[in-house]
Amino acid sequence: MHCGVMVTGYNQGDWPRLMAGEYDRPPDVPDAEHFDNTLRLGELVEPLGFDSIWATEHYGSAYSMQPNPLQYLAYWAGRTQRIDLGTAVVVVPWWNPVRLASELAMIDILLKGRRLHLGLGRGVSRHEYASLGVDQEASHAIFHEIVDVLRAADGAERFEYHGEHFDVPPTSIRPQPRHKGELTRNIKVAAASAASYRLAAERGLGLMFTASDDTERMTGAVANFNTIRAGLGLPPAQPTTLLWMYCAETEAEAEEGWTWYANQMRAVQYHYFEWGDPNFEGVKGMEHYTQMQTADIAVGDGIVGRHRATQPIGTPEQIIERLRSVQWAISLEEVVLHFFYGGMPPEKAEASLRLFAREVLPAVQAMETPVNPATAGRPAVDA
Repeated sequence: MHCGVMVTGYNQGDWPRLMAGEYDRPPDVPDAEHFDNTLRLGELVEPLGFDSIWATEHYGSAYSMQPNPLQYLAYWAGRTQRIDLGTAVVVVPWWNPVRLASELAMIDILLKGRRLHLGLGRGVSRHEYASLGVDQEASHAIFHEIVDVLRAADGAERFEYHGEHFDVPPTSIRPQPRHKGELTRNIKVAAASAASYRLAAERGLGLMFTASDDTERMTGAVANFNTIRAGLGLPPAQPTTLLWMYCAETEAEAEEGWTWYANQMRAVQYHYFEWGDPNFEGVKGMEHYTQMQTADIAVGDGIVGRHRATQPIGTPEQIIERLRSVQWAISLEEVVLHFFYGGMPPEKAEASLRLFAREVLPAVQAMETPVNPATAGRPAVDA
Protein backbone atom coordinates (compact mmCIF):
# COMPACT_ATOMS: atom_id res chain seq x y z
CA MET A 1 0.00 0.00 0.00
CA HIS A 2 1.16 3.49 -0.84
CA CYS A 3 1.96 5.45 2.34
CA GLY A 4 2.30 9.23 2.21
CA VAL A 5 2.78 11.95 4.82
CA MET A 6 0.88 15.21 5.22
CA VAL A 7 3.37 17.99 5.95
CA THR A 8 1.43 21.03 7.12
CA GLY A 9 1.81 23.68 9.80
CA TYR A 10 -0.53 24.36 12.74
CA ASN A 11 -0.34 26.99 15.46
CA GLN A 12 -2.46 25.05 17.94
CA GLY A 13 -1.63 27.27 20.90
CA ASP A 14 -3.10 30.32 19.15
CA TRP A 15 -6.71 29.14 19.33
CA PRO A 16 -7.51 30.69 22.75
CA ARG A 17 -6.42 34.10 21.37
CA LEU A 18 -8.44 33.68 18.18
CA MET A 19 -11.57 32.47 19.95
CA ALA A 20 -11.35 35.44 22.32
CA GLY A 21 -10.87 37.85 19.39
CA GLU A 22 -7.71 39.31 20.92
CA TYR A 23 -6.22 40.67 17.70
CA ASP A 24 -4.48 43.52 19.49
CA ARG A 25 -1.62 41.14 20.22
CA PRO A 26 0.27 38.60 18.09
CA PRO A 27 0.39 34.83 18.66
CA ASP A 28 2.52 33.72 21.60
CA VAL A 29 4.59 31.62 19.19
CA PRO A 30 5.07 33.15 15.71
CA ASP A 31 3.68 31.19 12.78
CA ALA A 32 7.13 31.19 11.17
CA GLU A 33 8.56 29.29 14.14
CA HIS A 34 5.90 26.60 13.81
CA PHE A 35 6.54 26.34 10.10
CA ASP A 36 10.29 26.10 10.61
CA ASN A 37 9.63 22.97 12.67
CA THR A 38 7.24 21.64 10.04
CA LEU A 39 9.76 22.13 7.24
CA ARG A 40 12.53 20.50 9.26
CA LEU A 41 10.39 17.46 9.98
CA GLY A 42 9.26 17.30 6.35
CA GLU A 43 12.89 16.83 5.35
CA LEU A 44 12.74 13.39 7.03
CA VAL A 45 9.92 12.00 4.89
CA GLU A 46 11.95 10.92 1.87
CA PRO A 47 15.05 9.59 3.74
CA LEU A 48 12.81 7.52 6.03
CA GLY A 49 11.32 5.70 3.05
CA PHE A 50 7.79 7.08 2.70
CA ASP A 51 6.19 7.23 -0.73
CA SER A 52 4.90 10.81 -0.95
CA ILE A 53 4.48 14.25 0.64
CA TRP A 54 1.03 15.83 0.69
CA ALA A 55 -0.31 19.38 1.04
CA THR A 56 -3.69 20.94 1.71
CA GLU A 57 -5.25 24.41 1.28
CA HIS A 58 -6.49 26.73 4.02
CA TYR A 59 -6.61 30.46 4.72
CA GLY A 60 -6.92 32.81 7.62
CA SER A 61 -6.79 30.81 10.86
CA ALA A 62 -4.33 28.78 12.96
CA TYR A 63 -5.65 25.59 11.38
CA SER A 64 -3.38 24.05 8.74
CA MET A 65 -1.67 27.29 7.79
CA GLN A 66 -1.02 26.43 4.20
CA PRO A 67 -2.45 28.52 1.36
CA ASN A 68 -1.69 27.66 -2.29
CA PRO A 69 -0.71 23.98 -1.95
CA LEU A 70 0.90 23.91 -5.39
CA GLN A 71 3.35 26.65 -4.37
CA TYR A 72 4.21 24.58 -1.31
CA LEU A 73 4.59 21.38 -3.31
CA ALA A 74 6.92 23.15 -5.73
CA TYR A 75 9.22 23.65 -2.75
CA TRP A 76 9.10 19.93 -1.97
CA ALA A 77 9.60 19.03 -5.63
CA GLY A 78 12.92 20.83 -5.42
CA ARG A 79 13.86 19.37 -2.03
CA THR A 80 13.25 15.72 -2.96
CA GLN A 81 14.31 13.31 -5.67
CA ARG A 82 12.33 10.07 -5.30
CA ILE A 83 8.93 10.58 -3.72
CA ASP A 84 5.63 11.63 -5.29
CA LEU A 85 3.58 14.64 -4.25
CA GLY A 86 -0.13 14.85 -3.47
CA THR A 87 -2.88 17.38 -2.80
CA ALA A 88 -5.43 16.71 -0.09
CA VAL A 89 -6.89 18.94 -1.31
CA VAL A 90 -6.85 21.80 -3.80
CA VAL A 91 -10.07 23.68 -2.97
CA VAL A 92 -11.28 24.08 -6.52
CA PRO A 93 -13.89 26.89 -6.24
CA TRP A 94 -11.17 29.24 -4.99
CA TRP A 95 -9.25 29.00 -8.29
CA ASN A 96 -9.44 30.28 -11.82
CA PRO A 97 -9.57 27.10 -13.96
CA VAL A 98 -6.94 28.12 -16.52
CA ARG A 99 -4.57 29.18 -13.76
CA LEU A 100 -5.12 25.88 -11.96
CA ALA A 101 -4.56 23.82 -15.12
CA SER A 102 -1.35 25.77 -15.75
CA GLU A 103 -0.09 25.30 -12.18
CA LEU A 104 -0.75 21.55 -12.36
CA ALA A 105 1.22 21.32 -15.60
CA MET A 106 4.09 23.24 -14.02
CA ILE A 107 4.23 20.93 -10.99
CA ASP A 108 4.28 17.96 -13.36
CA ILE A 109 7.32 19.47 -15.09
CA LEU A 110 9.12 20.13 -11.79
CA LEU A 111 8.63 16.55 -10.61
CA LYS A 112 10.86 15.27 -13.43
CA GLY A 113 8.87 12.11 -14.03
CA ARG A 114 7.45 11.58 -10.54
CA ARG A 115 3.70 11.79 -10.13
CA LEU A 116 1.20 14.21 -8.64
CA HIS A 117 -1.66 12.50 -6.80
CA LEU A 118 -4.48 14.95 -7.46
CA GLY A 119 -7.07 15.38 -4.73
CA LEU A 120 -9.71 18.09 -5.14
CA GLY A 121 -12.33 19.49 -2.79
CA ARG A 122 -15.11 22.04 -2.48
CA GLY A 123 -14.19 23.61 0.86
CA VAL A 124 -16.41 24.25 3.86
CA SER A 125 -15.36 27.27 5.92
CA ARG A 126 -17.65 30.27 5.59
CA HIS A 127 -14.82 32.63 6.60
CA GLU A 128 -12.54 31.29 3.87
CA TYR A 129 -15.19 31.71 1.19
CA ALA A 130 -15.98 35.22 2.44
CA SER A 131 -12.36 36.36 2.54
CA LEU A 132 -11.73 35.08 -0.99
CA GLY A 133 -14.92 36.62 -2.36
CA VAL A 134 -16.41 33.36 -3.70
CA ASP A 135 -20.13 32.58 -3.60
CA GLN A 136 -20.42 29.47 -1.44
CA GLU A 137 -23.92 28.68 -2.68
CA ALA A 138 -22.50 28.26 -6.19
CA SER A 139 -19.62 26.07 -5.03
CA HIS A 140 -20.99 22.77 -6.37
CA ALA A 141 -21.52 24.20 -9.84
CA ILE A 142 -18.19 26.04 -9.84
CA PHE A 143 -16.37 22.91 -8.68
CA HIS A 144 -17.69 20.71 -11.47
CA GLU A 145 -17.21 23.35 -14.17
CA ILE A 146 -13.57 23.68 -13.17
CA VAL A 147 -13.15 19.90 -13.23
CA ASP A 148 -14.58 19.97 -16.77
CA VAL A 149 -12.06 22.66 -17.74
CA LEU A 150 -9.15 20.70 -16.23
CA ARG A 151 -10.17 17.63 -18.21
CA ALA A 152 -10.59 19.63 -21.41
CA ALA A 153 -7.17 21.20 -20.95
CA ASP A 154 -5.36 17.98 -20.06
CA GLY A 155 -3.68 16.68 -23.20
CA ALA A 156 -5.10 19.30 -25.55
CA GLU A 157 -2.96 21.55 -27.72
CA ARG A 158 -5.83 24.03 -27.76
CA PHE A 159 -9.15 24.01 -25.92
CA GLU A 160 -12.08 26.20 -25.03
CA TYR A 161 -14.93 25.99 -22.54
CA HIS A 162 -18.27 27.76 -22.22
CA GLY A 163 -20.23 27.32 -19.00
CA GLU A 164 -22.39 29.23 -16.57
CA HIS A 165 -19.49 30.46 -14.43
CA PHE A 166 -16.50 30.31 -16.77
CA ASP A 167 -16.07 31.25 -20.40
CA VAL A 168 -12.65 30.20 -21.65
CA PRO A 169 -11.69 31.33 -25.17
CA PRO A 170 -9.40 29.15 -27.29
CA THR A 171 -6.43 28.70 -24.98
CA SER A 172 -3.26 26.62 -24.59
CA ILE A 173 -1.62 25.46 -21.37
CA ARG A 174 2.12 26.18 -21.31
CA PRO A 175 4.41 24.66 -20.37
CA GLN A 176 2.73 21.48 -21.48
CA PRO A 177 3.07 18.75 -18.84
CA ARG A 178 5.28 15.68 -19.09
CA HIS A 179 2.31 13.38 -18.42
CA LYS A 180 0.13 15.04 -21.01
CA GLY A 181 -3.37 13.60 -20.99
CA GLU A 182 -2.80 11.78 -17.69
CA LEU A 183 -2.95 14.51 -15.03
CA THR A 184 -6.73 14.22 -14.56
CA ARG A 185 -7.07 10.49 -15.14
CA ASN A 186 -7.34 9.58 -11.45
CA ILE A 187 -8.78 12.61 -9.68
CA LYS A 188 -10.03 11.91 -6.17
CA VAL A 189 -12.51 14.15 -4.42
CA ALA A 190 -12.91 14.98 -0.75
CA ALA A 191 -16.60 14.52 -0.01
CA ALA A 192 -18.65 14.40 3.16
CA SER A 193 -22.28 14.95 2.18
CA ALA A 194 -24.57 12.68 0.17
CA ALA A 195 -24.94 15.38 -2.48
CA SER A 196 -21.16 15.68 -2.89
CA TYR A 197 -20.80 11.89 -3.08
CA ARG A 198 -23.40 11.70 -5.83
CA LEU A 199 -21.99 14.54 -7.91
CA ALA A 200 -18.44 13.15 -7.66
CA ALA A 201 -19.49 9.60 -8.50
CA GLU A 202 -21.59 10.75 -11.44
CA ARG A 203 -18.53 12.55 -12.83
CA GLY A 204 -16.44 9.39 -12.63
CA LEU A 205 -14.25 10.81 -9.87
CA GLY A 206 -12.62 8.82 -7.08
CA LEU A 207 -12.97 9.25 -3.33
CA MET A 208 -10.74 10.89 -0.74
CA PHE A 209 -11.70 11.50 2.84
CA THR A 210 -10.53 11.70 6.41
CA ALA A 211 -11.33 8.49 8.23
CA SER A 212 -13.03 10.23 11.13
CA ASP A 213 -15.85 7.86 11.94
CA ASP A 214 -16.38 4.29 13.03
CA THR A 215 -15.60 1.57 10.50
CA GLU A 216 -19.26 0.62 9.92
CA ARG A 217 -20.21 4.12 8.79
CA MET A 218 -17.09 4.47 6.68
CA THR A 219 -17.79 1.15 4.97
CA GLY A 220 -21.33 2.31 4.26
CA ALA A 221 -20.11 5.61 2.78
CA VAL A 222 -17.75 3.86 0.36
CA ALA A 223 -20.48 1.34 -0.54
CA ASN A 224 -22.95 4.12 -1.31
CA PHE A 225 -20.39 5.91 -3.45
CA ASN A 226 -19.62 2.73 -5.38
CA THR A 227 -23.31 1.91 -5.86
CA ILE A 228 -23.64 5.15 -7.81
CA ARG A 229 -20.54 4.27 -9.84
CA ALA A 230 -21.86 0.77 -10.50
CA GLY A 231 -25.06 2.24 -11.86
CA LEU A 232 -22.93 4.14 -14.37
CA GLY A 233 -20.99 1.03 -15.35
CA LEU A 234 -17.88 2.12 -13.46
CA PRO A 235 -15.71 -0.18 -11.32
CA PRO A 236 -15.48 0.24 -7.53
CA ALA A 237 -13.40 3.19 -6.40
CA GLN A 238 -10.79 2.61 -3.71
CA PRO A 239 -10.30 5.67 -1.51
CA THR A 240 -7.27 7.60 -0.45
CA THR A 241 -7.68 8.27 3.26
CA LEU A 242 -6.10 10.69 5.71
CA LEU A 243 -5.38 9.40 9.21
CA TRP A 244 -3.80 10.83 12.37
CA MET A 245 -0.73 8.89 13.48
CA TYR A 246 1.26 8.74 16.68
CA CYS A 247 3.62 5.80 17.19
CA ALA A 248 5.16 5.00 20.59
CA GLU A 249 7.05 2.13 22.16
CA THR A 250 4.44 1.41 24.83
CA GLU A 251 0.67 1.73 25.19
CA ALA A 252 1.13 4.16 28.08
CA GLU A 253 3.30 6.44 25.95
CA ALA A 254 0.88 6.15 23.03
CA GLU A 255 -1.93 7.61 25.17
CA GLU A 256 -0.28 11.01 24.71
CA GLY A 257 -1.25 10.76 21.07
CA TRP A 258 -4.95 10.71 21.92
CA THR A 259 -4.54 13.99 23.83
CA TRP A 260 -3.07 15.66 20.76
CA TYR A 261 -5.74 14.06 18.60
CA ALA A 262 -8.47 15.53 20.84
CA ASN A 263 -6.76 18.94 20.55
CA GLN A 264 -6.76 18.58 16.77
CA MET A 265 -10.46 17.71 16.67
CA ARG A 266 -11.18 20.85 18.71
CA ALA A 267 -9.19 22.86 16.17
CA VAL A 268 -11.30 21.33 13.39
CA GLN A 269 -14.44 22.43 15.23
CA TYR A 270 -13.08 25.94 15.79
CA HIS A 271 -11.90 26.46 12.20
CA TYR A 272 -14.98 25.14 10.43
CA PHE A 273 -17.86 25.77 12.80
CA GLU A 274 -17.13 28.31 15.55
CA TRP A 275 -14.42 30.87 14.84
CA GLY A 276 -15.64 33.99 13.02
CA ASP A 277 -19.26 33.19 13.92
CA PRO A 278 -20.04 31.14 10.80
CA ASN A 279 -23.64 30.39 9.97
CA PHE A 280 -24.56 27.75 7.39
CA GLU A 281 -28.29 28.19 7.96
CA GLY A 282 -30.02 28.83 4.64
CA VAL A 283 -26.86 28.40 2.55
CA LYS A 284 -27.81 26.16 -0.35
CA GLY A 285 -25.63 23.11 -0.76
CA MET A 286 -24.34 23.31 2.82
CA GLU A 287 -27.24 21.62 4.62
CA HIS A 288 -25.01 18.76 5.74
CA TYR A 289 -22.74 21.21 7.54
CA THR A 290 -25.65 22.97 9.24
CA GLN A 291 -26.34 19.65 10.96
CA MET A 292 -22.68 19.23 11.90
CA GLN A 293 -22.49 22.77 13.25
CA THR A 294 -25.42 22.27 15.59
CA ALA A 295 -24.39 18.78 16.73
CA ASP A 296 -22.77 18.11 20.08
CA ILE A 297 -19.39 16.83 18.94
CA ALA A 298 -18.23 15.81 22.45
CA VAL A 299 -14.57 15.88 21.49
CA GLY A 300 -13.30 14.29 24.68
CA ASP A 301 -14.73 10.85 25.26
CA GLY A 302 -17.09 11.07 22.28
CA ILE A 303 -14.91 11.52 19.22
CA VAL A 304 -11.78 10.00 20.73
CA GLY A 305 -13.75 6.98 21.87
CA ARG A 306 -15.36 6.41 18.47
CA HIS A 307 -12.11 6.83 16.58
CA ARG A 308 -9.87 4.52 18.60
CA ALA A 309 -10.63 1.75 16.11
CA THR A 310 -9.59 3.79 13.08
CA GLN A 311 -6.71 6.15 13.90
CA PRO A 312 -3.14 4.73 13.87
CA ILE A 313 -2.28 5.91 17.35
CA GLY A 314 -0.57 3.25 19.44
CA THR A 315 2.38 0.88 19.50
CA PRO A 316 3.83 -0.40 16.21
CA GLU A 317 1.94 -3.68 16.55
CA GLN A 318 -1.35 -1.92 17.27
CA ILE A 319 -0.90 0.46 14.34
CA ILE A 320 -0.17 -2.33 11.85
CA GLU A 321 -3.30 -4.17 12.91
CA ARG A 322 -5.39 -0.99 12.82
CA LEU A 323 -4.24 -0.07 9.32
CA ARG A 324 -4.91 -3.60 8.13
CA SER A 325 -8.42 -3.36 9.58
CA VAL A 326 -9.11 0.05 8.01
CA GLN A 327 -7.81 -1.15 4.65
CA TRP A 328 -10.30 -4.00 4.57
CA ALA A 329 -13.18 -1.96 5.98
CA ILE A 330 -13.07 0.70 3.25
CA SER A 331 -11.00 -0.98 0.51
CA LEU A 332 -8.25 1.53 1.19
CA GLU A 333 -5.82 2.15 -1.69
CA GLU A 334 -3.52 4.89 -0.33
CA VAL A 335 -3.01 6.14 3.22
CA VAL A 336 -1.78 9.64 4.08
CA LEU A 337 -0.59 10.22 7.64
CA HIS A 338 -0.78 13.40 9.69
CA PHE A 339 2.10 13.12 12.14
CA PHE A 340 2.60 16.63 13.63
CA TYR A 341 -0.60 18.13 15.02
CA GLY A 342 -2.62 19.19 18.05
CA GLY A 343 0.24 20.99 19.79
CA MET A 344 2.50 17.94 19.69
CA PRO A 345 6.11 18.90 20.54
CA PRO A 346 8.33 18.58 17.45
CA GLU A 347 10.71 16.18 19.20
CA LYS A 348 7.76 13.86 19.93
CA ALA A 349 6.60 14.08 16.32
CA GLU A 350 10.08 13.22 15.08
CA ALA A 351 10.45 10.24 17.40
CA SER A 352 7.02 8.97 16.36
CA LEU A 353 7.78 9.35 12.65
CA ARG A 354 11.12 7.58 12.97
CA LEU A 355 9.63 4.70 14.96
CA PHE A 356 6.79 4.32 12.47
CA ALA A 357 9.26 4.30 9.57
CA ARG A 358 11.40 1.65 11.24
CA GLU A 359 8.76 -0.67 12.71
CA VAL A 360 5.52 -0.06 10.75
CA LEU A 361 6.22 1.35 7.29
CA PRO A 362 7.67 -1.85 5.74
CA ALA A 363 4.57 -3.78 6.80
CA VAL A 364 2.24 -1.09 5.45
CA GLN A 365 4.01 -0.88 2.11
CA ALA A 366 3.81 -4.69 1.84
CA MET A 367 0.05 -4.71 2.51
CA GLU A 368 -2.22 -5.83 -0.29
CA THR A 369 -5.11 -3.51 -1.11
CA PRO A 370 -8.06 -5.77 -2.00
CA VAL A 371 -11.61 -4.55 -2.55
CA ASN A 372 -13.91 -5.57 0.28
CA PRO A 373 -17.15 -6.86 -1.33
CA ALA A 374 -19.10 -4.88 1.26
CA THR A 375 -17.83 -1.65 -0.31
CA ALA A 376 -18.10 -2.64 -3.98
CA GLY A 377 -21.59 -1.23 -4.56
CA ARG A 378 -24.55 -2.81 -6.33
CA PRO A 379 -25.65 -2.09 -9.90
CA ALA A 380 -29.19 -0.82 -10.22
CA VAL A 381 -31.72 -3.53 -11.12
CA ASP A 382 -34.20 -2.62 -13.85
CA ALA A 383 -37.82 -2.97 -12.74
